[in-house]
Amino acid sequence: MRICVAGARGMLGQQVVETASSLGHTVIPWVRPHVDITQFEALVQQCVDDKPDAIINCAAWTDVDGAETNIDAAYLANQTGAGHLARAATLSGSRFVHVSTDFVYPGDLHRPLLETDETNPLSVYGQSKLAGEQAVLSAKADALVIRTGYIFGRHGQNLIDKIAYGIKSGYSMPFVTDQWISPTSTPLLADAILRFLTYDSSGIYHVTQDGGCSTFELATFIANQVDGSGVITPTTLTDWEPVQSARCEAVGRVLAKRPVYSVLSTEKLRTMLDIEPITWQESLRIHLSN
Repeated sequence: MRICVAGARGMLGQQVVETASSLGHTVIPWVRPHVDITQFEALVQQCVDDKPDAIINCAAWTDVDGAETNIDAAYLANQTGAGHLARAATLSGSRFVHVSTDFVYPGDLHRPLLETDETNPLSVYGQSKLAGEQAVLSAKADALVIRTGYIFGRHGQNLIDKIAYGIKSGYSMPFVTDQWISPTSTPLLADAILRFLTYDSSGIYHVTQDGGCSTFELATFIANQVDGSGVITPTTLTDWEPVQSARCEAVGRVLAKRPVYSVLSTEKLRTMLDIEPITWQESLRIHLSN
């Protein structure tokens, strides 16, 4: 296939370009300022020039706390840009894959979340991403929307590497015991996206590693894999949020509300693609060993 990747310089975008190229696809990276997803007419012309069979949207505003005070910019990227891409894909007859987030859920169910569970995002970031999903599916009914969470990979800054660096540097770092997440490696995400294209899939799917964990459990596991004198200490959301909010305020930001429980069920993924994601622990071992 001829595949255009929006946001090709980002952590996920680089992995998608690498994986797709390794599979023999013709990959055309779309990056700013050459390709601006907020400019619809220019996108339509880009599709005429590049003739994609598929467009993958890895572009997004991902600064969760920054979105609270940059509302227009977050919506421009996450809703307007996503909708423009989906409309351009419709006009060009291209398949379209859009990457979304676990932040679209309120996080109050305390069990692995299904694609059909109610969405009610708590933050501007989550609200803008949900608006993006709606814009995409409105513009292209057969689009594929992938919800994922806490992405890590070797092509950009991420929580896993920050924790590992802190351990190696001897820092004492508090992590929350009562917030649960689904870590996701970019190799898994890129592989799933390209398999979905092969299967001609549409609708909403979750893609994460197998299992979920608290952020404290995640950090403790990393500490056990990395040599260093840093220490991971437990805290709770009640104690952590006021401290983190003060840190954000000190640099002119606002702390965004996170979902307390955003472990995503991957049963639909397994059924559709016949894929068994490895555990988050094994994916971390692989990442940290590279």
